[in-house]
Amino acid sequence: MENKKTTIGQLENFVEQLISEKGLEYLDSEVLTQIKSDLISRIEDRINVVILANMPPEKLDYFEKLLDQAQEEEIQSFCNRSVPNLDQLIAVELNSFKESYLEA
Repeated sequence: MENKKTTIGQLENFVEQLISEKGLEYLDSEVLTQIKSDLISRIEDRINVVILANMPPEKLDYFEKLLDQAQEEEIQSFCNRSVPNLDQLIAVELNSFKESYLEA
């Protein structure tokens, strides 16, 4: 994970690709905006689940405090240090999401 702006940009690109592969890019712009928002929210939820599921139990209390008080960069840095292979875990989750979304 990098800074939030980059991460959101990457998620937006991922969602654009999903919409294109699903053949939805020709829908009304308001509908597309809602679909994009929904997809990004669902993907962020799944990434958060991956982080929590793989965060060492002894670091969960500190992580919870960070979520309430820290800047996004500090939270992401902590996650990268605390969750082994975080980028790979996220990539697997994104691929799983993509497969289930395109099959639906």
